[in-house]
Formats: sequence, C-alpha cells, structure tokens
Amino acid sequence: MANPASSAPRSLESGNGENAAVTPSPTQRPTVDLTALTDRDDFLLELGEALGGQASVSPVDSIDTAMGQLGSTKRGQMLVIDARATSDVRADVQRATQQAPNAVVVLFAEADSEKQTAAAVKGTSVFAVLTIPLEGPKTTAVLDAAIADAVSRSAAARGPASERPGSAAAPTPRLDSFRPTMSYSSREPEEPQEGGPKRALWAGLGLAFVALGAGAAWYFAHGKASTAPHATAQASGTISSARAASRSAAAALPQPVVDTSIVAGRVDDLLEKARRAMRDRRFTAPTGNNALVYYRSALAADPTSGEAKDGLRRVGDVCISRFHDAMSGDHYNQAALALATLKLADPSDPHWGTFQLQLSSAEIPQALSNGKADRAAALLRQAQQSGAVPATQLTAWRGELSHLKQADKAQRLAALVRKRIRAGELTGPAGDSAADYLTQLQAAAPSAPATKQAASALVAALFGEAQQSALSGNTADESRWVAAARANGASSAEVAQFQRQLASAQIKAAHLRADHLATLVRDRLSSGALTSPAGDSAADYLRELQDTHPTGSALDAAAEDRGLLAAKLIARAHSEMQLGEIEQADADLAAATSWGASAAATAAVRQASSAPRARRAAAGPSFMELAARLRRIHYVPPRYPDHAMNDRLSGSVIVQYVVDKKGYTTDVKVIQSSPPGVFDRAATDAIRRWRYKPAEYDGHPVEVPVRTLIRFVLPN
Repeated sequence: MANPASSAPRSLESGNGENAAVTPSPTQRPTVDLTALTDRDDFLLELGEALGGQASVSPVDSIDTAMGQLGSTKRGQMLVIDARATSDVRADVQRATQQAPNAVVVLFAEADSEKQTAAAVKGTSVFAVLTIPLEGPKTTAVLDAAIADAVSRSAAARGPASERPGSAAAPTPRLDSFRPTMSYSSREPEEPQEGGPKRALWAGLGLAFVALGAGAAWYFAHGKASTAPHATAQASGTISSARAASRSAAAALPQPVVDTSIVAGRVDDLLEKARRAMRDRRFTAPTGNNALVYYRSALAADPTSGEAKDGLRRVGDVCISRFHDAMSGDHYNQAALALATLKLADPSDPHWGTFQLQLSSAEIPQALSNGKADRAAALLRQAQQSGAVPATQLTAWRGELSHLKQADKAQRLAALVRKRIRAGELTGPAGDSAADYLTQLQAAAPSAPATKQAASALVAALFGEAQQSALSGNTADESRWVAAARANGASSAEVAQFQRQLASAQIKAAHLRADHLATLVRDRLSSGALTSPAGDSAADYLRELQDTHPTGSALDAAAEDRGLLAAKLIARAHSEMQLGEIEQADADLAAATSWGASAAATAAVRQASSAPRARRAAAGPSFMELAARLRRIHYVPPRYPDHAMNDRLSGSVIVQYVVDKKGYTTDVKVIQSSPPGVFDRAATDAIRRWRYKPAEYDGHPVEVPVRTLIRFVLPN
C-alpha cells in the first residue's frame, strides 16, 4: 500500500464526521511538492512507495493542470510525467521547463519504449527517464537525488533567507500553512485583532497538529491492513479520491476555501468582537478577524450560546444574498464561495441543496458548451459529492462529458495526423507516424468528421508519394505506397482513380520530356555540338528522344531532326577530308549513316579520300568510328536514387566502358561525376545491363571502348 504521503490530501467538510485528511506522518513531513501527470492508479501506488513520504503528491491529468501547481517556491517542486498519459512528451517537458524552471522533471516510460522516450526528450533538461514498472532501489535512488535537486532549486529561488540554518529543513510553523485563505475582490475593512494574537496563533497550530494526528491515526487504523485481500483496492480508492480532489482544485479555480479558524478567548469577548465585525460588515473577511470566525469560536467555547447561533444564521443570510448576487452576474466562483461559507455558518439551512443544484445547473452546462472537459469533470464530481443533484441529471451530464472528451481526443489525434503528414512521416517512425495516429483516431472516433478528413488527407499524401515514385521509375516504392494507402482506408475505386490519374500524369510527363529533349536537340544542332561532348550532344539527346517512343507531331519532329543531324555530319566529314582528318571524317560518315544519310552522300565524301583511306587501313580499326557505329539494342534507364530525389538533387556522370565482342558492357567505371558519389552507382548499374549489336571490323567482331555521359534531371 502506498505511503499516505504519496497521495494528495482529501479536504472534507468539517463538522460532519469526515474531516480526516490523508497526511504525512508527523515524523516525516514531505520536503517537496510533487505533481504527477498520469491516469494510472497502479503507477501512483508504486510511486508513493518509492517516495517513502518525502513528497506530497498531487495527481493531474493534463499539462495545463500541472502548470497551475508548479509555481510555488515555498518548497521544492517536482513534475513526474507518465509517458503513457501524454501524446507529445517533448512538448510537455519543454513547456514545464519554460514555465516552471525551478521544477525538477522526471519521466517514466514502459521498458520497451524507454529508449524512444529518452530520444524524444534529448536536449531538454529532464532529470532522468525511468522505467515502468518501477525498479525498486534504482528508482528510489534517482528520486532521492531529484528531491535533493528540487530542494536546492527552491532554496536558491527563495534567496539568501533560505540559506539560514534550518530554513529549508524546518520552516517556522504558521497558521496560514495549515489554513488556505480567500477573500472577495472587494475586501471588507480590517479591524486590529484584539486579545492575545500569540494565543490565537498557538491555538490554531494546536488544532492543525491535532488534524495531523487524526490523519495519522486514520492511516494506521484503516490503511495498514496490507495483508488483507482488499488492501490494494483500498489504496487505489484513496489515490482515486486524491486525484479527484487534485483535478477539481486545478480545473475549477478559484476554489471555495472559507475561513475555518477558531480563536481562543472568553465567550463575552468573542461575542463583542463578533458584534463589532457585523457592524463593520466584516462578515467573512479578513481572515481570522470576521464575524464568522468569532461566532464560531464563541459557539465552540459555549455550545448553548443562543447569540452565537443567531449570529451565524445572520451571517448565513449574508451568504445567501451574496449567492444570489453572484448567480445573477454569472460569477460562479463567488457563488460557490458564498455557498461553502453558508454551509459552514449554518449547516442546517434548508436552502443549501437547492442552491447547490442551481449552481451546478449553471456551471456544468457552461463548462461543457465551452469545451472545458477538465473543469466539467471537476464540477461533476463536486455535484455528485454534494448529494443535491438528481442522479438522472448527473448521468445526462456524464454522457455529454464523455462525448466532449471523445471529441477532444479526436481533435488532438487529428492534429497529430496533420502534423506528421506535413513532416513527411506518413508510415514511420513506428508508433509516431501519421498512420499510427490515424489508427488511434479511427478507434476512438470512427464516425467523426475529423477522422474522415484525416484519413482522406493521409491517403492523398500516400498517393502523392506513389506518383512521385512512379514518375521517377521506382516501381517497387510505387507499389509500397499504394499498399499503404489501401491499408489506411483507400477504396478500390480510389486506387483505380489514382492509377488512371497516374497514367495520365506519365503521358503528360513523357510529352514534356520529349518536348524538352527536342529543344535540346535543336539547340545542339545550331551550336555545332553534333556528337560531342559525350552525353550533351545533339546525337545523345536525339537517342534519348527516340527512347521515349514519340508519337504524332513529336515523331515527325524527331524524323526531321535525324535528317538535319545526318546532313550536318556529312558536311562536317567533307570539311575534315579536305583538312586530311581522315579518322574524324570516317567517324562522322559512320554516324551520318546511322542517322539516315544516303549511301550516295557518304560515297561522295569517301571518294575524295581513297588514298588517305588506304594508308589508314594498314593502321587498323578506328575506335572512334566503331563507337559511332555502335547500335544499342537493349536499354535500361538509370534509377533515380531515393536520397537524391528526397533532397531534390540533379547531376551527371561520365562513364567509360568496353562493348565486348558479344555486345555486353564490361570494365564499367566512373570517370567524372557531379555531385561526386551521388549518382555513380545508379549510372554504372544501368550501363552494365545495356546490350549492343557487336561492332565489326573487316568482317570480324571487335571490342570497342566507349565513353558516355548520363544526366540525372528531376521530373517536372
């Protein structure tokens, strides 16, 4: 069973026999205030045992609520986050360290996700990441160190005063430490306290320590049956109650905290002070110096005092008037305070239940309509505990609250789906992708509009990735993305529509590519770059254009370009013959023949070079000429590397290889690449799969060295 110090105190109404509070043992007072962000009772039980009474634990169910409790510097502040209770642990940690820099943050994660959680908060000021279930001595040791750090931070935040001996370990007791205070915004005039202030202080302290003793007695009387079969259930119930009190306090601020002080003194003196407070309209404030305190103190000293009873009824009438005024102005926090004070002043007032029902019927629907689920839940718990609201009405509100929480959860998950889509994290990393959050969203709210919108957005993004892969020639990735779209809700009709759109996009891309290549061919023809430089000549681009299998007007344009290239090669060969550059002329004539030049045109050029040709025949074959005559019979396009596609990189590679006597490519190697190393593998892998018609010299197949340039251009 958890040490009582690990549970938030249950503040119960005094005077009804249930005013015991779960408190630390007087021999081991908490040294820090610990806020635990979790929704698991079993975790709170383990945490309480590990803390051993060193911290006062307040469970909360949201980071917003936690932030409201971490501002104090009176004691050290710790924030424990159960990673299972938050959808974005890094954001919660960063918010905590920004808004509560003095708080020490400790994370707990299940063992199989500890590394992932630690990676998520890398670079933040998290004190430690521990595993669930808690690991006994290890967890205790880390928590001890965190508590020491929290105490040190608190002392530093309080300044030099905290450095005095004993200031941190044993703060001077004050009555206010045991009695929270609250007053109306329009404070009632204060009157100097008459009588012995020291006696009043020590009387209040005495009552406080009696309460501590009562809490300890309750614990040892009811909480030590750890060996009984129902011990765990009792502990869990205690922590659930503590969580309810903590959530209520955080969600419905300001809380209706009334002045429950009792001061010592003679009855006549107390009644005189009460009369004077009534004349000065100090009905319930300032703290410790008001009619409510004095009448209650007089009645405590003399339970038969009729004047004290009558005075408390008159204070109750003031509370009723304040309640009506607050309700008419929709000031529900003030109305709750007036109602709590009425119950303290006149517990037998018959209007209390009606007023409570009126207040709950105004506050709860307002919280629900404003989308404040935490506040609505806290108000519902208060309404149930009051006993003034019919069960049917509570049930109806719980139904509305359930719908609200479901809608809130759906919105949070839908936002995570959209965020991961924007980041490109569609199916990974595991457990933190758009697909993972969509699965949770579909389980939580299958019919919600947000669910359908998120699913449509994810499917569209997956189809987009599939189209990009298809246009770059990566059919494996295309299939993978389409399969992911199916798994995330894409129908057969949607897949068919995508495939139709993809075919249209591919045709359009092919047309655009053909137009682009045709433009490059004409540009190189006009500039004289007929067959060189390798990979960037008219001949190179015309071959790529033919590989796209143009149709219609594009086919006619390609045929015209072939004729122009052949004619220009014939003309250049003739000039080369005149200059005696026989080898270059023969290469151009061979290339012209491959592009459709007539035999008569090439023969006319060769006729003028018969003598030089005879001399050159003895020298052996011209590899330049043979390379120009090579005809590729099997082409495999280079695969665009995924990382280059993702980084939007373009480039080129110059590759040298040998076409052997069987037409296979051998000795493939990169001569130059830009950017270096990015496209080398893709270029060489493709060339190794090319096949040529073997080159011949004097009727025999020969090996031919070739050098070519491959350009990698991003698709439009």
